[in-house]
Amino acid sequence: MSLLEQILKIAQKYPERIALAEAERDYSYREMFDAISKISEQIRVVNPSERPVLIFGKNDFLTLAAMLATNVTGRAYIPVDAHTPFERTEMIYSASKPSLVITTLPLTDRFKALFANRIEVDAQLSDSGLKDFPEIDLSQAVSGTDSNYIIYTSGTTGTPKGVEVSQSNLASFTRWMNHDFEQIEQNRILSQALYSFDLSIFSLYPSLTTGGSLISLSRDETTNFKLLFERLNSTIVNTWVSTPSFVDICLLDPSFTQERHPELQQFIFCGEELTMKTAEKLLAAFPSASVFNTYGPTEATGAISSIKITPEVLAKNERLPIGYAKPGVDLRIMENEIIIVGDSVAKGYYENPDKAVTQAFFEIEGKPAYHTGDAGSISDDGLLRYQGRIDFQVKFNGFRIELQDIEANLQALSSVEGAVVLPQYNEQHKVTALVAFIKTNRTFTDKAEERTFTKEIRKELSKTIMDYMMPTKYVYQKEFPLNQNGKVDRKAFKVKGRGE
Repeated sequence: MSLLEQILKIAQKYPERIALAEAERDYSYREMFDAISKISEQIRVVNPSERPVLIFGKNDFLTLAAMLATNVTGRAYIPVDAHTPFERTEMIYSASKPSLVITTLPLTDRFKALFANRIEVDAQLSDSGLKDFPEIDLSQAVSGTDSNYIIYTSGTTGTPKGVEVSQSNLASFTRWMNHDFEQIEQNRILSQALYSFDLSIFSLYPSLTTGGSLISLSRDETTNFKLLFERLNSTIVNTWVSTPSFVDICLLDPSFTQERHPELQQFIFCGEELTMKTAEKLLAAFPSASVFNTYGPTEATGAISSIKITPEVLAKNERLPIGYAKPGVDLRIMENEIIIVGDSVAKGYYENPDKAVTQAFFEIEGKPAYHTGDAGSISDDGLLRYQGRIDFQVKFNGFRIELQDIEANLQALSSVEGAVVLPQYNEQHKVTALVAFIKTNRTFTDKAEERTFTKEIRKELSKTIMDYMMPTKYVYQKEFPLNQNGKVDRKAFKVKGRGE
C-alpha cells in the first residue's frame, strides 16, 4: 500500500480528526483531502507534463495539501520555502525546470515574472463546512520507484543540488519511524522544520499515516522567542522533532520542563550532531521522556540510524553515538568514510550533469550506495559513531587536522556551551590560524578577564588534543547564528582573512 493510500485510509476512518494545527486554526483530515482533491484537479487541467511541480509557500496547511496533491497526480514535488532569497529560488527553478509552480501566498512582481506558469492557491480553497468526504482518484498517484519529492541542498559549486527521493525510499523511512520509535495513540507531532528541509519528513509522513496531528510552527513563531513559548505553552505536543540547536534555544526558557509539558513523551533529533551537554540538559528537564539521536543525510531519505539516549549511554560515552542501522540499510566504513547501502539511498541528484557530484551515488553488490563524506566507525555490535566531516579536515603547519575533533573536545568542557572551529586563510589559501568560536554564559568585564578565561580553556583542552590542534584565536558569543533549517550556520561566522 502506497503512502497516499495509507493516508487516505486513515482520513476516511477519522475524517474529523485534526490533521494539522496552525496557531489560528485547526484543519481536519476531511478538509485536507478536500483541498488535495481540488488542487490535484487544477494540476491535471493546466499541466499535461509529468515533470515535477515546484511548491512555493510556507509551512502551512495549503502548502502541505499542494505537496500531497502533486503526488496524487503522479508528479514529484519540489518544496521551496517562501523566505528563500530570490536569486537562490531562481537557481532552483532554472536547475529543476518544473512543469508548473503552485504558490500558496501572494507574490512580489519578481516572483510573478519568474513563475509565469503557476497556480495560485489561497485560503478560500478549504471548505470548513464540508459534510461528505471528497472523492479522490489515486489511480495515477506516485508509487514504487516513482519520484516522491526533490529537495534542493547546498552544492560545493554554489549551485543547489536536487536530491530525488522515491516513494519506496520514503515508505521505508516512514515504516521505520512508525515502528522503531515510541508509538503514541493520536500522536501530536511538532512540525517545526521547513518543508524544504528533509527533517520535515520526520513529522509529516509518520503523523499522517497513523492519524496523528501535526502541530505546525510558523516562521514567526520559530524566530521570535516570545511567540514561540506562547504557542508551545498553549498547545499539547507528544513528539518533538527538531535539530539539537533548536531545542537548545527552548531549554533557555525555565518553562520548558516536564512539569510544564507532561504530555511531551519523546524527542527525535537529526540534522546536526547532538552534543552530550544538550542531551544532559534535556534529560534533566524531561527525565521521563525518550530521547532519540538519529543520523542520515538528505541523500539517504532523512535518517538511517538511531539510538535512544539514556543516562547509561551518557555515562559510557564522551561523544554520543549515532545509532544502529534501520532495516533495509547496510552500513560500511571505507577509508574512514561512512557508506550507506540499501533502500534508503535516494535515486540521485535530479538532472545534474556534474559527474564529480553524481559519483557520490554508486552501487555495492548491485545495491544503491552513497558516499556520505562523514568520517566514522562501527562497533562489533553495529553501533555507528560519527567522527566529523572528511571535508572539514585542514592542513595546518603540516598537520592534518579534523576541525570537528577540536569542536567535540571544546564542547566537553564545563564552561563551553557550544563550539565551532574554522580555518583562517591567507591570500595563497594557506591556513594561517584556527579560530574557535565558543558559546558561553560567561560575561567578561574587560579584556583581562577574557584572557584569563582563554588560558583556562587552553589548559583544559590541552589534556585531550594534540598541541598542534590547539586553536590560535578565540571568539566568545552568547548565542550562535542559526540558518533557516535550525542548524548552526557555519557560514555566518566571520573569520578575518578567511578567503576560501
